[in-house]
Amino acid sequence: MAGAIVRGMIASGKLSPSDISCACGADDTGEKLSKETGISLLPSLEEIAASSDSIVLACKPQQLAEVASQMGGASPRILVSILAGTTISNLRKRFPRAKKIVRVMPNMPAQISMGISCYAPESELDPDERATVESVLSAIGEFMPVDENKLDAVTALSGSGPGYLFEFAAAMINAGEQLGFTREEAKKLTSATLLGSATLLDRSNLEADELCAAVSSPGGTTLAALEVFKKNNFRKTVSDALKAAAKRSRELSQL
Repeated sequence: MAGAIVRGMIASGKLSPSDISCACGADDTGEKLSKETGISLLPSLEEIAASSDSIVLACKPQQLAEVASQMGGASPRILVSILAGTTISNLRKRFPRAKKIVRVMPNMPAQISMGISCYAPESELDPDERATVESVLSAIGEFMPVDENKLDAVTALSGSGPGYLFEFAAAMINAGEQLGFTREEAKKLTSATLLGSATLLDRSNLEADELCAAVSSPGGTTLAALEVFKKNNFRKTVSDALKAAAKRSRELSQL
C-alpha cells in the first residue's frame, strides 16, 4: 500500500520523487521501492522522523511498537496512519509530538489509483492540513471523511472488500472452467462482467436490489442462480463475514 501511495502521488504530479523519502525494516521493500520510483531510501526510521514534514505510517499494526520506539521523537505537521484497527489515541501515545494525526483506511485498488479511502482526523483539519491529506488520498482514488468510530466498519466493508470480490471472482472462474471454458476465457468473462456491473452500479440511479431485479426475468437463468444463493443464505454469509472482519479490526486496536 505504501508503494501504491508513492506511485500515485508521483503519477498525479502532486509530488516529485525528490519530495519523498522512505525507510523500512529488515527487508528489501524500501530498496525496491526506491529503485522503482526514484524516491530516497533513508538508512533509518530516525532519519525519517528527523527530516519529514508529513509522515505516512504503512507498517503492520504488530510492528507499531518497534517503529514508534525508533520514531517516537518525530514531530511531523501531519502523521497519517493506514494501520488497521490502530486508534488515534494509541497513535498519540506513541507519537506525542506529532502536530496532527489522521487515520486512513485505503483499499487494494489504490494500486491502480482506483481505490476508495476513508479518513478520520484527530481534530478538525485546517485548510492546509486538509489539502495535504486529500492530495495524498486523491492520488490513489476517491476519498471520504468519516468519524473514527466508523473505521472498523470501513475496514470490513471497503478495506477488506476487494478480497471478497476476488474470492467471488475465483469461484466464478472455476465454475466457468467446469462449464467448458478455458481458464483464460473464464477469467476474461468474469473480470469484464464484474467491472461492467460495478460501473453500472456506480452510475445508475437504481439501488443494487433494483438492478438485481431488472436482470432477473421470471423463470429465467439469473433467477435460477439467485435462488441457489438465497437457499444457501448468501446475504447472511456476507453479513457474517463483514462482522468478523470488523471484530478483527477492533481486536487489532488492543495490540
